[in-house]
Amino acid sequence: ESRQGLIQHLKSQGILSVFHYLPLHLSEMGRRFGGQPGDCPVTEDISDRLIRLPFYFSLSLEEQEKVIQAIFAFQI
Repeated sequence: ESRQGLIQHLKSQGILSVFHYLPLHLSEMGRRFGGQPGDCPVTEDISDRLIRLPFYFSLSLEEQEKVIQAIFAFQI
């Protein structure tokens, strides 16, 4: 819920962020090898809270500061 709120908050400011990480043991291939929910509880917990922020070579210092300030301004 908090992650989705932050993603929406950033989006409202023109900053793209997305959910990114699926634990490997829960991926299609991982499940074929027997991966089940609960096998890696720490990984699953952390993956539920991760987002992917803008990160690329041409990201200017001004754009970086905009992302940082938007994150700090987020209220849960």
